[in-house]
Amino acid sequence: MCAFGWILAGFGALSCSEPFTSKPASGGAAGNDLGSPGGSAGSGAAGAGDAGASAMGDAGASAAGDAGASAAGDAGASAMGGAGGSAAGGAGGSAAGNAGAGNSPAGLACTALNGKGFGGHCYIDVTVESVTAPQAVLACAKLRVQHYATGHLLVLDSAEEQSFVLKQFLVPFTDISDAWLGLTCDERTHPTIGDCFCADCSEALLAEKQTAWTALGGTSPTFGWINGNPNNAYRCAALGYNADLTIWGWVDRPCDRTSYAPTAGSKMHGYRSLCELEPG
Repeated sequence: MCAFGWILAGFGALSCSEPFTSKPASGGAAGNDLGSPGGSAGSGAAGAGDAGASAMGDAGASAAGDAGASAAGDAGASAMGGAGGSAAGGAGGSAAGNAGAGNSPAGLACTALNGKGFGGHCYIDVTVESVTAPQAVLACAKLRVQHYATGHLLVLDSAEEQSFVLKQFLVPFTDISDAWLGLTCDERTHPTIGDCFCADCSEALLAEKQTAWTALGGTSPTFGWINGNPNNAYRCAALGYNADLTIWGWVDRPCDRTSYAPTAGSKMHGYRSLCELEPG
């Protein structure tokens, strides 16, 4: 059976016979080929301005200008739910073999893409200079289609996986840059933003709010939230560093921003786009 990724509706399946290595990597898809998945806001194949309609699938027709509550809200909804939309083309092809397993032939493809393997998945940094959540989603969608693979923006399913990602990709950027997560509070299922967060609330209520957040693939992991998050009226999430607590963890963030100061007076953090390719 051909294993499909996180986008099913509206896309043609890529050939199940295509191996993960079927397309030659050009020095890693993290280069300029994916460096402008929407270019600057309002330009490129599906700019941040078009993020609501294109990069984010069903994110509604609103542009990233409407993002905080709309492009982003829908970024929450589809930023991640239907990312890549038509720009992704036919997603969900097959990634035959074990993408990223160091002892398999397909593992060589992960290396060729400048990726790192863990648990049979291949993780690739495709960060662009200025990246919003819609741009990050589109970058991963393009990478997936280009290499006939199943994949999506980073989803963390365990503390071990998170530790791997931190060591391989984020430690050098501690207190400089965070990473977008494929985890959102979907506006389609939670149209009221109050479902997504609470501030200074009880642990029981906070735990309830955390379950409103859904990862690509339909899971609802909650183990990584830190420091009372989600605690703002946002719909996207990032793996961020808290300088006061000196720890990394999940935090809610506005989907349309390219940088964010975690606390008043703290350093501005940029964002990294980490894609996760899976075996078919």
